[in-house]
Amino acid sequence: MFKKIMEKLDRKYTKICVYAAVTVLVTLCSAYVLLQTGPFWTKFWAIFTAVLRPVIIGGGLCYLLQPVVSRFERMFNRTKEHGWARGVSVLLTLGIIFTVVFFVLGMILVSVYKDLSSVNPESIRELAETIRKDYGDLWKFAAEKLESMNISSDYLTSAAKAAAGAAETFFSGLLFGLIFCVYFLLDKKHNIIEYWGRVFTLMFGDRQRERFNIFVKDADSAFSGYIRGQLIDAAIVAVLVSVILALAGVPYPVIIGVFTGLGNLIPYLGTVSGYLVTVLVCFPAGEFKKMIIGLVVIAVVMFVDANVINPKLLSDNVEVHPLLVVTALIAGGAIGGIAGMLIAVPTAALIKMQFDRALQKMEESRNASGQS
Repeated sequence: MFKKIMEKLDRKYTKICVYAAVTVLVTLCSAYVLLQTGPFWTKFWAIFTAVLRPVIIGGGLCYLLQPVVSRFERMFNRTKEHGWARGVSVLLTLGIIFTVVFFVLGMILVSVYKDLSSVNPESIRELAETIRKDYGDLWKFAAEKLESMNISSDYLTSAAKAAAGAAETFFSGLLFGLIFCVYFLLDKKHNIIEYWGRVFTLMFGDRQRERFNIFVKDADSAFSGYIRGQLIDAAIVAVLVSVILALAGVPYPVIIGVFTGLGNLIPYLGTVSGYLVTVLVCFPAGEFKKMIIGLVVIAVVMFVDANVINPKLLSDNVEVHPLLVVTALIAGGAIGGIAGMLIAVPTAALIKMQFDRALQKMEESRNASGQS
């Protein structure tokens, strides 16, 4: 009886049903195992992301600083190759970066606190002592005000703890990211890249390795010129705006310049951020004439940047249509916020390059089949 039933069944569809049943069974078993071991995988994912975050930060910093380090190394090895050249180049590059950062922070502090002698350490100490003594009353007063605004003090406490945790995660990731960056930069012979390239070849084969190398070259072409060019452009804009506003007597010129430069890392945002900071600085103080001067200066600098400086810096980068730029910025902001907007344009350029490459292959294949 069973034999007759098996003979009547279509072997092809029977095999498909067996494969489908096995797939469903394996999926259900895997889901059951994951549910039963949920705490373990949650902990594993937390550890994985904690390790991955500084690696990504370090890799990104290394990618940005690698050309500078290589240029210093070539300068030291011009006549003879020295073993110390790589380490000194890394140290010199990081030293320049930290010097520029501390210089900018110092300029901002000087802009805000022009008269340092007016800061009275004794008054600061007395204020801190008063706050410490009246901490309970202050907290009770703040809690009552928050409750009157339908905001519970518990919510504020949890928000403060969340903000502190996020700040701690950011700075710890940045610190370990710098450590990874130094090790990546010191890897002169690219031992790390060669090792993982060998692993990739063994797992996927030489053909996939070749395709991956082409993709990496496209990604480098799309990202390198754009990101480095944008960073240099942001620094130029910040310096120009700061110097011209200082000569014009606009208050807090360095702060306005820094925010304009940082905003200019994202297309179309530099002018908006410069205008906003200028209004926030000048309007409350009643400096309407200086505010108008500042707005005009920012408009002129951004016009020159958009038509002369930025195109010159990004001339070697992949051209992207303005509509694609706007679309990429919207998508990047929705996915990753400010960080997503920073890499949205080069990512769109990379996708466009892959799409163009696929179209080219389709055209070549169609032409080859037509000739045959």
